[in-house]
Amino acid sequence: MAYFGFKNLSSLSNVDMTIYGYITQHQKEVIYMRVRDIAKNAHVSNSSVMRFIHKIGFSSFPAFKAYLKSSPGIQEAPATTFNFINESSFPDDIEEQVTIVSDFLYSCDNIITFGIGNSGFIAAYAARKMANIGFNTMAVTDSTYPLPNKLANTTNNAVICFSVSGETPELIEGLNPFVNNQDTTIISITGNKLSTISRMSRYSLSYQEPEARINKFYDLSSQIPAVYIAEAIISLMEKENQE
Repeated sequence: MAYFGFKNLSSLSNVDMTIYGYITQHQKEVIYMRVRDIAKNAHVSNSSVMRFIHKIGFSSFPAFKAYLKSSPGIQEAPATTFNFINESSFPDDIEEQVTIVSDFLYSCDNIITFGIGNSGFIAAYAARKMANIGFNTMAVTDSTYPLPNKLANTTNNAVICFSVSGETPELIEGLNPFVNNQDTTIISITGNKLSTISRMSRYSLSYQEPEARINKFYDLSSQIPAVYIAEAIISLMEKENQE
């Protein structure tokens, strides 16, 4: 992001960039500083600060400070590009739900993670991590996979379905055989608590994440909340292993 209306950062020298970095990180303090204060704190000379001020388009240091004082918007720290997740992304009881699900999964004989598209990658990731800590897991990322046949004559199974919308027709169809199946429990991790997949599940873990698509079919929705929940579950399962 360019500050002070100056956009040609490539024209700045290393010393200029040092001054630029210091001022942008201490904007509120700089308003009350003298040239020599900035120079001392940025570890440069007074003349370097003045050359920088002139280079970015100001006739004098007072003019530069006046600009800062009249532009409160630039005093705000730029929005971080790493603010993908926070407490508001989850329901208030998410920790309790994760604990319940991890306890249940710990006692399962077979754990299937189920998802397609981007959610399929998360399903595969979760299955691998559970396998790493000793659980019998398998990821299914093909909605036409004969999962009922795979689990025939088995008991104490769990199918963990990953879906941002919770309305993916292929996943709903794949889960249908297990809705009233006493041997297999459906667990969902979705971005919609009221979705069809969530309502099909015995345990539904949800998060807040709007769907984002381009050209209708290309999904740009963040999978970070789903990964966060999966990691929390796996972490608790591992702790039980160690007890």
